[in-house]
Amino acid sequence: MKALSLLLLAPLLLIGLVACGPDPDNGTEQEPPRGTTITAEAVTIDTVRITEETLGIVRTTAAPTVAAEVAARIVEILADEGDAVAAGELLARLDDGDFRLAAQRARAEISRLEALIENQQRQVTRNRQLLERNMVSESDVDNAQAELRALEGQLASTRAELEQAERNIERTRIKAPVDGRVESREADVGGWANQGTSLFRISTDRLLRAQLPFPEYVADRLRTGLTVELRSPVARDQQVDGTITEIRPMLGSSTRAVMIIAEFDNPGGWRPGASVNGRVVLETREGALLVPDMSIVLRPAGSVVYVIEDDTARQRVVRTGVRTNGMIEVLDGLEAGERVAVDGAGFLTDGAPVNVSEPD
Repeated sequence: MKALSLLLLAPLLLIGLVACGPDPDNGTEQEPPRGTTITAEAVTIDTVRITEETLGIVRTTAAPTVAAEVAARIVEILADEGDAVAAGELLARLDDGDFRLAAQRARAEISRLEALIENQQRQVTRNRQLLERNMVSESDVDNAQAELRALEGQLASTRAELEQAERNIERTRIKAPVDGRVESREADVGGWANQGTSLFRISTDRLLRAQLPFPEYVADRLRTGLTVELRSPVARDQQVDGTITEIRPMLGSSTRAVMIIAEFDNPGGWRPGASVNGRVVLETREGALLVPDMSIVLRPAGSVVYVIEDDTARQRVVRTGVRTNGMIEVLDGLEAGERVAVDGAGFLTDGAPVNVSEPD
């Protein structure tokens, strides 16, 4: 049996020896397996910005309320919500009939008083002449002058009434106080407007402000004067820079979340009430080291990159910073100019042979 087993194993041993021997086709030994194929890029130096983004809303810096200055019935509405208006443009008219009647009465009274004053002035002059001839007493002259002063006082008062009536007539013409757009209309033809009744609200859009909420973890890093990059969802290619002018705690919030106010000039077409994307630049760092984000690999040692040295991958533990446009800032562990594995980095180990190919 022992001899038979040896005879059966002999062919297998011969096959194994042939397989491990030289290639019968070319008489050479087989090549060892090649290294892992990867791409590599050099560590670059650039400027990075630490930013925080949020979604807010556009408000106007001024939205005056146009109210009735006199009590009267509304007889005409000339502007509606959404209309663009210029300063001084007529928005509505109130009934001015009562004020015109008051003005007419005042003019008639002024004419009557002027005639009485003219006659009284002649009377004062005659009394003085008669006094010189001792034909009237001193008291007669004093009484005539007192009557003249009383009439002159009544005339001044009536002229003030006329001026007030004319002012009231003008106030029945409701005009826009500033250039802007009618944000709301609260008046209807036929309605009664008391003095102080709100009729219109005008929003000005030349100078706007963005209200942007930010979370608690960035509250301590925000300050007035920081630049805010603003973009409208309807015009994403148009960036407008604003400046933080105010930081407010958010009402009703139990956290330290804040609302920042950033003012900016309207580039044209931006409207109060629209949403806006805001990005605050919290910090700018010059000379930052950057690598592609695909080159960072998580290993038990932490975040690592594989530095390529003589077609060999050398593991390097790194400390990372911010991400920006597909790149990651490396705070520690690399030097500028070193080449790191990019595509295929996740398949490498420390000391692994590599075959560096040029990226497409």
